[in-house]
Amino acid sequence: MTARHLLTWLMRLARIAVILLSAASRVHAAPARQAEGRTLALDVLFTSDMHGHIDRGAATFLNPEFPPPLGGGASAATYIARVRAEAAPEKRPVLLFDCGDIFQGTPLGAHTQGATIIEWMGHMRYDAATFGNHDFDLGRDNAERLARMAAFPVLIANLYDRATGERVPWAKDHIAIEADGVRIAVLGYITESTVYMAFEKNIAGLEFRPVGQQIQADVDRVRAEGADLVFVLLHHGLPYRFDMETEYLRMLAREAADSLQHPGMDAMELAHVVRGVDIIFSGHTHQGYDRPWQDPRTHTLVAEPYANGSSLGHLTLDIDRPTRSLTGYRTHFDRGALLTLLEDEVWPDTTEAAWIAPRVAEAEQGLEVEVGRTRGPLLRGSADDGLMGFVMADAYREALDAEFAIQNTGGVRADLSPGVITERDLLAVSPFGNQMVLANVPGAMLRGLIEDRLAGRGGGLFISGGRVRYDPSRPDHERLVEFTVGEAPIDTTRTYRVAMTDYLAEGNSGLSRLRSLPPEAFLPAGMTDRQALSNYIRRHPLLEAKNDGRWSRVAR
Repeated sequence: MTARHLLTWLMRLARIAVILLSAASRVHAAPARQAEGRTLALDVLFTSDMHGHIDRGAATFLNPEFPPPLGGGASAATYIARVRAEAAPEKRPVLLFDCGDIFQGTPLGAHTQGATIIEWMGHMRYDAATFGNHDFDLGRDNAERLARMAAFPVLIANLYDRATGERVPWAKDHIAIEADGVRIAVLGYITESTVYMAFEKNIAGLEFRPVGQQIQADVDRVRAEGADLVFVLLHHGLPYRFDMETEYLRMLAREAADSLQHPGMDAMELAHVVRGVDIIFSGHTHQGYDRPWQDPRTHTLVAEPYANGSSLGHLTLDIDRPTRSLTGYRTHFDRGALLTLLEDEVWPDTTEAAWIAPRVAEAEQGLEVEVGRTRGPLLRGSADDGLMGFVMADAYREALDAEFAIQNTGGVRADLSPGVITERDLLAVSPFGNQMVLANVPGAMLRGLIEDRLAGRGGGLFISGGRVRYDPSRPDHERLVEFTVGEAPIDTTRTYRVAMTDYLAEGNSGLSRLRSLPPEAFLPAGMTDRQALSNYIRRHPLLEAKNDGRWSRVAR
């Protein structure tokens, strides 16, 4: 039997298994209203990847041309207060959690290096939060400062100090909460992939240990200490925008091939292999899931909200008092567990709105200057179709007079609606202030970088100055069908001038090959990525971007 036949056979068996197990799991997840006094109802509210978005915003993801207004942190305050008020007469416990990437991404978040967002979270009375990779964008000292000033515990069980070999003293591994006699342990973890997504200087001396190698022992320990339920706050989400059942089958195939355990395990994989976790609240991917995913084998739930302050999650958990076990959950919105914080549906709390508004005005002073205009929406999208990413890569190439330019898809942080583009808009698109670099990259290495970004479930790169066509059905590192720079096929014997950010030049975002280049191969450009983008739009004041097929998969 060939490897391909074996994989097909395993996939068929796995599909049968997931159907049978899913049917059984639905009994567990159904709304369970038991005899009065036997069931404890516990409300859990959750956020993730706020990236400083507590001010009012626009729901461009619903309608890029005429986006409805979002109420931000003031609307969140209204809903949180409403749930607590409704729970109070029944003495029903209400918990509020966040899963990281708290402040970096808006002028308001950056203005006080995150302090304003941490203060707002204190107003909301968060019970706990973990940190995400972007919470280290201003260095480990700033992350520690934010954790120490927080009115709630920051939980990062897998973050260690290399010098001492001990967990960092400013974050806890877990907290214990008692809810009407039920003891709940809440553990927190940051993705170990932070080491590939942060500047080395910002995390110097820190060790991000693999969650998958540590979490089972942590769960067993808190269970032994008397926890009835175990919740996990995890800055690593479910597979991004994939069909969950298909992803589950793929995961089972990896498990059958003994290749499941690896660094960077996502929330689905952890829910499948770790015993004793009741629910994982996750983030990092920015992809919300209206219904929690439930692993058919372990029955662990995974709940994940959308990002950028656009949504708030709410689950009511049903807990059987005699057994102190989770028997089911209820959702509260037409689409499931997530509430979009539209002003028309959740009017902003006036006190919080009055507190936020002057801080936004101070942070955004001078940012309403018009830079240019765009005829159509510039959406982030994927490497195949993200017009905003196309514009950024074009801006980099033009600014540095390069032959080729690259931009990681995760570095494009916002969409632009048709009409006026301001400096404030560009700060939302490119908030990190990375420096531009012109790199002299050998053709063979450049080809290898593209293949690396196509391997596995890689999301590709935004490019400018060439064309990439690929076939995802081919084996890893053999997926390139066509790669041109300018009008000519890539020449693996020559060197190309490639524009990129210093973040990528350090080998982050899957571009580790660049680390083998000598320092003299990189020439600082003396401008930030946002400056390059702003200058480009000023030179092309009416953008008419279109998908020119620069990155595309072959037709099947």
